[in-house]
Amino acid sequence: MVNQMDAKALQAEVQDLREHPEQCRIDRTLVAEWVGGTRSRVAASGRELFVGGEGDFGAMSVALASFLACEVDVIATHATLHGSELERLSIEGHGRFDIGRYMGAAKEPSSGFQGIAYTVKIKAKNVTPEQVKDLVHLCETHSPVGDSLARAVPLELKLEIE
Repeated sequence: MVNQMDAKALQAEVQDLREHPEQCRIDRTLVAEWVGGTRSRVAASGRELFVGGEGDFGAMSVALASFLACEVDVIATHATLHGSELERLSIEGHGRFDIGRYMGAAKEPSSGFQGIAYTVKIKAKNVTPEQVKDLVHLCETHSPVGDSLARAVPLELKLEIE
């Protein structure tokens, strides 16, 4: 076990994915239902998450949280694959957005993040500072959420009136 992951099983999974790249393609469907106010219940595969409303993270905070959690995942997974033991890993992120357009109070700027800045804080055993830099660089090259945020992802809206 490395970083609370079975390193040998993870390496075997990577090898299997190399041999069967079609298994790398994932389709994900979630359903968000309005609960009341600005609160939504998001569900899939027997799991649920509440977003918005009193006491819950809002959708933009969840988007930022998803990005940061993905970066943690990338670093922890690749540290494990390389046999690097993490002692501490945290990522602090800051995103700025403007709600004027969302609220119908302004036409500009766009309502999405104008930019996201993040800082990785990491302490690992049996790695050089250069290896840590290489590991953290994977955030810029291997992160599915980071990749999605960094480029324009096509959105296709359909409407069903009940």
